[in-house]
Amino acid sequence: MTFGQLNFSAPGRRSGVAVWRQIADTLTTEIRDRAYASTGRLPGEVELSARFGVNRHTLRQAVAALQTEGLVRIEPGRGIFVQHELLDYALSRRTRFSENLQRQGLLPSKQLLAARVMPAPERAAQELKLDKGAKVLMVEMLDEANEAPIGLATAYYPAARFAGLLEMMAEGLRTTDILKHFGVRDYVRAQSRITTQMPSDETARLLKQSGTRPLLCVECLDVDMEGTPIKYGETVFCGDRVQLVVNAGTDV
Repeated sequence: MTFGQLNFSAPGRRSGVAVWRQIADTLTTEIRDRAYASTGRLPGEVELSARFGVNRHTLRQAVAALQTEGLVRIEPGRGIFVQHELLDYALSRRTRFSENLQRQGLLPSKQLLAARVMPAPERAAQELKLDKGAKVLMVEMLDEANEAPIGLATAYYPAARFAGLLEMMAEGLRTTDILKHFGVRDYVRAQSRITTQMPSDETARLLKQSGTRPLLCVECLDVDMEGTPIKYGETVFCGDRVQLVVNAGTDV
């Protein structure tokens, strides 16, 4: 199918929203819906400018925003190419970040953004079955696939059980190895709760995505093999780069 055969129309103009942002949002939706999957690239500037009824300067603002958000790459003299296919992130009894990405040929990495001891937030205390005022170890990580951000994860561990965990995290050790150090030979996901939300300015900046695009939110609880809660977590994923796949009744 050629670009000319794609039956796309210009978006209706929204009051109070810059025209370039409206164009970027329309193209983002089309990329997410795999409208360009057959070619892997967007139409050229001339065709897009004509479609949306704007000059090239406005069109280039929209495309530059898509590039900043990690959705396209611009190759001078060649065109505008879709950068990301939707990544499948499996939620199952044995959800593991690295394994999820490696199965798809992607390189997993994490950036440690914050780590501190703090009183347990109400929700974390409830899920971890801690007394009011009990301390937790809070760890915030930026999750990446091939060095591109895909999620922002905040985890809470019972401080009394995992004293020293923060220092080991700072050294770059894998979570699974750290937990084994504390006698947790294995762990499983007890529950995952999925919602959506709009990003804060800071979250949008960290994830390199538009502040007008919703996030996928996963609230989760991990337990050891005796059923004792070891981690309560909240992760927000880029809705334009990640789709959640729920594997019911499987340990994979």
